[in-house]
Amino acid sequence: MNYRLFYHSNTCRKSTTVALIAFFSILLSVSFVPSLVKAQSPITARVDRNTITIDEQVVLNVTITGDFLKIPQPDLNDIGPFIVVSSSTSTQVSIVNGEMTSQSVFIYHLQPLQEGELEIGAIGVNIDGMLYQTDPIQLEVFASGSPLVPQSQNSPDSDTPPVRPGEEFFVIADVDNPNPYLGQQIIYTFRIYQALGFPPGQPDYTPPSFTDFWSQEIVAPSHYTTELNGIGYTVTEIITALFPANLGSITIEPASLVIPGGLLSPDIRLEAEPVQVEVKPLPEQGKPENFSGAVGHYTIDAMLSESEVVVNNPVTLLVEIKGTGNIETLAEPALPEMEAWRLFESKSFSNFDTENGKVGGTRSFERLVVPGQAGELTFEPIRFSYYDPEAQAYQTISTDPIVITVLPDDSQPALPTVVSFNNNEEESVNLITSDIRHIKPVPATLSVGATLSVVWQTVYWVAWILPLFAVVAIQIWQQRHQRLKTDPAFARDQRAKRQALNTLNEVQSASSKERASAAGRALLGYLSDKLNKPTSGLTTAGLLQLLRESRLQTQQIERIEALLNQIDIGRFAPISAGDAESITEETRSLIDDLEKSFNRRRKR
Repeated sequence: MNYRLFYHSNTCRKSTTVALIAFFSILLSVSFVPSLVKAQSPITARVDRNTITIDEQVVLNVTITGDFLKIPQPDLNDIGPFIVVSSSTSTQVSIVNGEMTSQSVFIYHLQPLQEGELEIGAIGVNIDGMLYQTDPIQLEVFASGSPLVPQSQNSPDSDTPPVRPGEEFFVIADVDNPNPYLGQQIIYTFRIYQALGFPPGQPDYTPPSFTDFWSQEIVAPSHYTTELNGIGYTVTEIITALFPANLGSITIEPASLVIPGGLLSPDIRLEAEPVQVEVKPLPEQGKPENFSGAVGHYTIDAMLSESEVVVNNPVTLLVEIKGTGNIETLAEPALPEMEAWRLFESKSFSNFDTENGKVGGTRSFERLVVPGQAGELTFEPIRFSYYDPEAQAYQTISTDPIVITVLPDDSQPALPTVVSFNNNEEESVNLITSDIRHIKPVPATLSVGATLSVVWQTVYWVAWILPLFAVVAIQIWQQRHQRLKTDPAFARDQRAKRQALNTLNEVQSASSKERASAAGRALLGYLSDKLNKPTSGLTTAGLLQLLRESRLQTQQIERIEALLNQIDIGRFAPISAGDAESITEETRSLIDDLEKSFNRRRKR
């Protein structure tokens, strides 16, 4: 009996020990699970401050991070005694080593409904059937006009320091290469930093004038988020490609940004620091004779519109230069001298694109060419030279030779060919008949014959004079053709109106805003070609001063100024189809008027 009692007591002790161990294990595991779930929770929340007055707003930032494509909206049903005044969202998706991560920041402006110690309730989100929640956030709301107690920390879920005054917005401007060669592309980047939780109104960006540069905005502004000094920012980048047009030290004026204020707050004006650029001349060593100023990296190709053509019939020669660089200013490559071909005036057009953050595209030249003899003709290679800043060397590229079959013109009668079938020279002339041809007396009057004599005299002299005129005309054409190849300023002057009208014609079916923008490009391009000076980098005041120095009529300068102002307004405000048509027609009329003035000045 004692044995049994002793055995039973020992068994109870062992069972009790096992039960206690199991109980504490379960208790520890249960207490550990919430912290584990919390550590892995994809949702966090923070506020910009923990003490406010009843008439102020608090900014709540809810961040959801994960590897899912569609991020659900957070649930604010238990937000507490607050109303949502406004909200906004920013999303960033990144793919690293094939793994996608997305992050969305939901920004809410909350207005408290009462004073005292308030609580923003747990904010939840349902992801793949699982509910994740943030911890509640405590706020202290004072009466209007009460001094606020300095806060020592942010919300429990946030280790981000508060945004101090002056850190809500700031701007930075820089270039990727402050020491470029003349004509080398550099990238000017204007960055707008906006602290998370401080969404402004629609900002007004004023770019620098970019004097002494050809300029072209690359793409629409891009957005991303980053962190500086522990503060999260949304960054907007505005990128502009620049091509230096002058040597030496050039200062890019400050770009500015105006953030509109509210009813009781003034506008915020931000201005970036000026950017200094030192432009180097292109090296003289190794410069090819046919170098025309192109800088960048290019390829060249050429083709004829037909592979077979009848002699003296025209075909179209298309020369395309592709690559990165200042496409719009590329000069047409000189064509090789070929006696079998006649060359006529060309037209050019450009297509732009962006590759690896650089401006580039295709510059195309079309020209009518006429083969002057039948047979298998070869259009010799066309050479083009440019300076490659990356290789720091001049490069010469060329097209492949083009072979074309030129057929004789069957519509032209062949000249008679006399063939002798008798090898005996003495008998080469045979007697056909022996009839006697009687001599007839000449009539006393030759009225018809006299008329014919006068006609033939006229034909005779015309036949002598026409070749002289033809020689003079050919000489003038050759001189003009040679000047077009050797004098870039003359070539730009001659093609100015045609290129401007082509620019207008290419966008006839485009949107109203694009048509207005094309009118501005056409007018500035025309003036640049006529004056042989860059105009795209000038301010309006600088352009007007340049036009006054060129002795244009005051009325024409005023029309140019009014038209450019109207086009500038269309860049920032909606423009109707009627306004776009009016701008286009005024541009055509103005270019025609300017062309007449330039031609009159040339004849003086």
